Amino acid sequence: MRTILLFAITCCLLVSCGTKTKQPAQTAKAPDPTTTPFYYLHLKGKIGDESITMDLIKSGPWVIRGYYTYDNAGEPIMIWGSPEGDKIILYENTDRNEERLFSGKLDSLGGFKGKWRGKGTTYPFELKSSLENAFAFDVFYATDSVPLFPGNPNTPVGQASNSIVWPAAGNDAEIADFVRLNITEGRQITDPQKYLRRDIDSFLATYKVNEKDLDTTDGIPATASWGADGDMKIVWNSYPLLVLESFSYDFTGGAHGNYGAHYAVLDLEKKKVLKVEDFLKPDYKEALIPELAKSFRKIYKLEDGESLETMLLVKEIVPNDNFLVTDKGIGFNYTPYEIGPYALGQVMLFVPFKDIKPLLK
Repeated sequence: MRTILLFAITCCLLVSCGTKTKQPAQTAKAPDPTTTPFYYLHLKGKIGDESITMDLIKSGPWVIRGYYTYDNAGEPIMIWGSPEGDKIILYENTDRNEERLFSGKLDSLGGFKGKWRGKGTTYPFELKSSLENAFAFDVFYATDSVPLFPGNPNTPVGQASNSIVWPAAGNDAEIADFVRLNITEGRQITDPQKYLRRDIDSFLATYKVNEKDLDTTDGIPATASWGADGDMKIVWNSYPLLVLESFSYDFTGGAHGNYGAHYAVLDLEKKKVLKVEDFLKPDYKEALIPELAKSFRKIYKLEDGESLETMLLVKEIVPNDNFLVTDKGIGFNYTPYEIGPYALGQVMLFVPFKDIKPLLK
């Protein structure tokens, strides 16, 4: 009984002191997605009979990204898509061999309603916007480009875009300051537009410096046009726990671009950046290796008898510090080349708390 109670406290309250914490009063309001160019929505509702929570961000003129979780499982599922006519189509990556998607409409109150398709069938879904027990964000987007050889009609071009989330007006001021400092990596920047432009301007300045090193003896190479894109997502938003994802991609010539997502796990009540050790006992690394292997085999359909090295560059998957947490489990993210070849892509492995009860603090 004691073990069950401790587990329930850990899953429901995570790093709280054993008593349920209440979010400070806020006056923040959800945006109207039909008139707001870029927005964040925290949505709750159902697919069929299954309760879900969705954190959705319109992070560019034609780009919508985010995560959703089935409330009984708590594993984040990435979604991405764009407006198509009067609808929004959002794809998910839960099955590498089957297309699964949301197709629906957003209303002025932030409601999202339509049909989910997957597993050979369709289910109706209906979600409503709610900031109860959630932190409110605004979303900012910018893009810019520069020609490498101004005046040359065949000039290659450097292009960069960036999207960030920013504490919305109406949040608790002290918590908003804490979140802002984590978004800006500790810099005292209060102007979101200034921070938004920082990576864009730096990338384009580096691109222009590249002009003097570019060999055009045999013409302008096809790889002379560079590109970069950055965005932020909300993975989990249930007070006191907030999980932010920062994603970046850049192409600076060569065979392919580089990309990856990194996570920040924040305790809004304690105003603390959390580490894996805040959730798991000191000996967790060795104990998690078989659980990460099990997760990988399930996702990539690798049989128990097959070596991980048939797909990976490592014999075993060791937990790293690039992690996320929900109320039901912990996930570890591995960027390309970290454990596998570039073609495998980024690998996110989620381990349910129910499978690692002895490791929980």
